Amino acid sequence: MRYRLALLLFGLLLAPRLQAADHAAILLYHHVSDDTPASTSVTPETFRRHLDFLDSGGFTVLPLGRILESLASGTPLPDKTVAITFDDAYRSVLDNAAPLLKQRGWPFTVFVTTQAIEDGYHDYLSWDDLRKLIAEGAEIGNHSYSHAHLVRQLEGESSQQWHRRVEEDIRLAQRQLKEHLGITATLFSYPFGEYTAELQKIVGALGFYGIAQQSGAVGPGFDRLAVPRFPMATHYADMERFSVGVNARPLPVSDVSAGPRVQTAGETAQYRFAFDVTPGDFRLAALACYTSAGERLALTRQNDPGHTRISLQLPEWGAGRRKINCTAPSAKERGVFFWYSQLWLVKQADGKWYEE
Repeated sequence: MRYRLALLLFGLLLAPRLQAADHAAILLYHHVSDDTPASTSVTPETFRRHLDFLDSGGFTVLPLGRILESLASGTPLPDKTVAITFDDAYRSVLDNAAPLLKQRGWPFTVFVTTQAIEDGYHDYLSWDDLRKLIAEGAEIGNHSYSHAHLVRQLEGESSQQWHRRVEEDIRLAQRQLKEHLGITATLFSYPFGEYTAELQKIVGALGFYGIAQQSGAVGPGFDRLAVPRFPMATHYADMERFSVGVNARPLPVSDVSAGPRVQTAGETAQYRFAFDVTPGDFRLAALACYTSAGERLALTRQNDPGHTRISLQLPEWGAGRRKINCTAPSAKERGVFFWYSQLWLVKQADGKWYEE
């Protein structure tokens, strides 16, 4: 009774503009600038159009930490909830993004690579800049000290040595955030969006949510150590894709089998990717899976009581970060897709890591 009363009061407070929901979309930006690399940038004008879309579309922008805590505890969110995040703490966040967000009174999250701040790297924010952003509504997350490829063991490094090095890298960043900003971050963004089960264990043991870079919405039962975000950059930031991202719903999947997270070029096609899908408000018959390059993949389906098993063979991938996105259109809302994505890290055929 008390729980139902709380839900009723929540609904009255939000009505008529907002309804209760159990999902959210998270946006990822790096640079907001006209003169930075296109692969990690949106222009200030594109960013403005994104914010205008959210404003006119009745979206609610909340801090990422609050969204994840609400979902983890089963607390309803406003319908059409979005979080806006920035990785690396580039100066353009302060110069070009923050003023537009401040105009609307919207919060945002900045994931900080602390070595860049400590060493005064060009084009990065300073500690004073970050304090200013906090005063204007920014939430700060940990993005490691070094921004190294944390999943990689160094030559001659044992697994135990790797574990100690990576844990200390993350702890050092946490200490510096506490020392300079007075905050204890609860969110950790994986550098380059790369993670393995071993890295996830470290991040989880340190008490963080692990924030990833593969696309998808977040909802009930989400993986606390692989929280999806929709990356926004020049070639993936047009208004059609932006609309798809912010309107996305989480596809209800379980019993995922994906083969090894780290594979080698030339062997990937021997593995299969499979998962169960529970029926929902989407057209399961129209579910499709694509590589991040847009190649549609052949699926097999097995209908069982209460769920459908989806299975596909992994492509013959070359080296790099590789993703598969699986989507199913809503049965009720045009332009709305239920979304699930998975990440693999593929080494070169000689076993060496790919280069950036």
